[in-house]
Amino acid sequence: MRGTQVYHLIQHQAAAWQAALPWAQPLPCSGPYVFSGSGSSYYLAQTAAHYALSLGIEARAVASTDLILEPEIALRGTGCLIIISRSGTTSEALWAMQAAREVAWPVIAVTCHADSPLATHADHLLLSPQGEDATIVMVQSFSSMLFLLQQVLQLTATSALLPETFIAGANDMVQQAAAVIPPLLDGRPPRRLYVLGSGVRYGIAQEGALKAQEMSNQCAMAYAPMEFRHGPWGSLTPDDLIVVLGQTRHRSQEITVVRDLMHRQGRVLVIAQPQWHDSPGRYPTIQLPASGPDRAFGPFAVIPLQYLAWHWTLLVNKDPDHPANITQVVELDHDDFPE
Repeated sequence: MRGTQVYHLIQHQAAAWQAALPWAQPLPCSGPYVFSGSGSSYYLAQTAAHYALSLGIEARAVASTDLILEPEIALRGTGCLIIISRSGTTSEALWAMQAAREVAWPVIAVTCHADSPLATHADHLLLSPQGEDATIVMVQSFSSMLFLLQQVLQLTATSALLPETFIAGANDMVQQAAAVIPPLLDGRPPRRLYVLGSGVRYGIAQEGALKAQEMSNQCAMAYAPMEFRHGPWGSLTPDDLIVVLGQTRHRSQEITVVRDLMHRQGRVLVIAQPQWHDSPGRYPTIQLPASGPDRAFGPFAVIPLQYLAWHWTLLVNKDPDHPANITQVVELDHDDFPE
């Protein structure tokens, strides 16, 4: 059956989050911190950097390729580089580590493979030991490394860890997605998918759009909700689907965007805490846990987006387990990295 491996990963992410907990420790070097990665790992870096900022930790995200091309800008002054790579063998991640070494920046590796070159050459390791997907697309690797980084940043900011009971909510997200998304699509694949999220949700929005692109080979894009008014919604049609990743503290602004969208076309899905919604039943919803700050729920918000990408892919008669045009790891020719 098509997509069984990816679906299994979507369903069982909580176990990978739990397994990562023993690796949660305060960051061992001082900032400012540069989070870096490629593809999904870059979107994870964006989310982690914004999470850090929300806790008062100085941080930013830089794509690995930008860091390699312009290290004099990305690694200016002093700081610590946190490189994210599921495999620990991604060429750009290894080159970024080498660039950091050249300016005497310490390197922290975030990966799912303890024996990878990235893990063994970095100064410190943050490991998601059960995060490996064994698929082309990142699923539990993304959410488990994000969950681990959130716990690490909580400790670094001398804040309380997110409680272990927090993990149980992952299963509810799968159940809600399975109940809401198939009737929303109703057998009609969208022409385009737009995922809207800001701040700590912008990286999640980008990851949701990327999952749809990777699996379904269809068109998907990410924007900030209020920025969507400034041009992008000019291309909307009734055949498009818009997913809004709402944040309770931004509710008053974001809900006006949703109302405007409802006047323009019909398929809108909102993923947010229960207190975000104003009119139950007015639009389809998937509800994040009611208790806790917005920043904590990135690993939850990505799960319905993964399910949406998976379901869309099946509707267009493709296989989520075997997407076109991409590989599990990007490894490029380079002679300079030490063996």
